[in-house]
Amino acid sequence: MESKVAPTQEKERLLELDVLRGIALFGILVVNMSYFSTPALLVDILGLSKSEGLLNEVVVVIMAVAFEFKFVSLFSFLFGVGFALFLSKLQRKEVHAGSIYRRRIRFLLVVGLIHLFLFWYGDILTLYALIAFLLPFYLKKKNRTLLVWSGALLIMPLVLLSLLLLIGFDSGDSFPQVAGDMYDQALYAYSNGSAWEIFMQRLVDIAMIYQGYILMAPVILGLFLLGMYAWQSRLITNAKQHQGTMKRIRNYSFCIGFPFALLSVWAQSYVDSISSPYYVIQYIGYSVSGPALALFYVSALYVCMRSQRFRVIVAFLQPVGRMAFTNYLLQTLICTTLFYSYGLGLFGSVDPAGGFLLAVVIFTIQVFMSRYWLSRYKSGPMEWLWRKYTYKLP
Repeated sequence: MESKVAPTQEKERLLELDVLRGIALFGILVVNMSYFSTPALLVDILGLSKSEGLLNEVVVVIMAVAFEFKFVSLFSFLFGVGFALFLSKLQRKEVHAGSIYRRRIRFLLVVGLIHLFLFWYGDILTLYALIAFLLPFYLKKKNRTLLVWSGALLIMPLVLLSLLLLIGFDSGDSFPQVAGDMYDQALYAYSNGSAWEIFMQRLVDIAMIYQGYILMAPVILGLFLLGMYAWQSRLITNAKQHQGTMKRIRNYSFCIGFPFALLSVWAQSYVDSISSPYYVIQYIGYSVSGPALALFYVSALYVCMRSQRFRVIVAFLQPVGRMAFTNYLLQTLICTTLFYSYGLGLFGSVDPAGGFLLAVVIFTIQVFMSRYWLSRYKSGPMEWLWRKYTYKLP
């Protein structure tokens, strides 16, 4: 029965989803740039300034309001949509979806682990794959149940962070000193260290970032389920018939997300260490504004794409979105080569404004590279490998 199944053909693709993936890739690169180029994990812990000069301060505020946690939320939502789309196609073909889906996620997990341990500690694919193994549990749930589960998961970090704020949050007086030593160690390892020193530093950073994923994991699962709901309720496939709903989502999500994004910026200006209560307030702002503004970006794009002129303009981003898997990994190869000691060794020497400009340049190159590649081949190289393994293609 599995022989009946084939990868999604170009004519079956939805322009809006590919464009959104392309936009999400750009936003993720903008945010990740500081993690590629500086010991960003330790900056907030030590209460260090991220910028000097007006231009850098403006860039930091723009990133906090419009980018940080918004585009990984958007990417997570799109993953949920893709999961539902993938399984709906298998159901139409009347095949047993379980084994095919598990192959798909196993491949993602293996690539994610290689990316995580051998290239960059900020990998999100491993976490996505681990959470994705839970999704079949929700496959036969009603739309209302998906929505309830999604809402409950999305507010979990908000409730936990609020409780931490109420009972008082203290990371310990000695931790900032330890973090200061870790900051210097990370700066040396990535800018001047050997391959082994970089690997050992990466293990330290993986341990740190996965502590934060304890709060992030429920949100990602909630966004996966929200994406499944958007597909199964036909909100995505019949967007033209749901323009009123899209406009309401756009308006409500902006009215919720934007104030909380401003709250995170306000709190960030008072953070002098991880033990500050403002640190918790900052992440409350992120935990609400991230998913809310991600929904704003989705709904606003669907509303704007009613205009044929707008569709033609944004369709330019479709190829980079079709190659999202390849381009995500390529961003790591480019940035680690630029910043790590085995490349140009620029780690710690690029300010926020320079990082933003660099992200624009890299993404622009990826847009044209993707258009050229897809003019010659049907899919990106990683997408081809993923499909070949998933569908057992010759």
